[in-house]
Amino acid sequence: MSKQVLLSGDQVLCKGLMGQAILLAPVPLPLKGSGNKLKVGGKPVVVEGDISKPKLPAPYMAGAFVIPGVLLLQADKEKSGQLSTKLKVRGKKVLLKAAAPIKGKRTAPAMKPNPPPAPPQPDSNSEYQAPQGGTPVAPPGKLKTA
Repeated sequence: MSKQVLLSGDQVLCKGLMGQAILLAPVPLPLKGSGNKLKVGGKPVVVEGDISKPKLPAPYMAGAFVIPGVLLLQADKEKSGQLSTKLKVRGKKVLLKAAAPIKGKRTAPAMKPNPPPAPPQPDSNSEYQAPQGGTPVAPPGKLKTA
């Protein structure tokens, strides 16, 4: 059975839980394929290393830290289930449509309110992870098989 490959212009949709944190809005990380030697529908395929390049901010809360903070989201290193076992471009494996690990580095901490006059307490975690947090998406009919 053939598997769907990711193309330049596809996205990794990050949403929901990231460990103890919850994203307040879905964040689409755009993919730019560097596999220019192999194009599908005129678009380069996404190869190893491409998925971790885009970074976007996302609002989050974590447990008692209900005053939103900001995480800088990015897809983490590819796992073996995301990589083609047969298809390579210039020695790099082509990425398949599969859940992507996501990590978020805190740029502004979520805060826990304290009774006045005490100031809010900041979230002490510097990074959150979601092993299966990103879902590759493309408009219907845009994912191709290889």
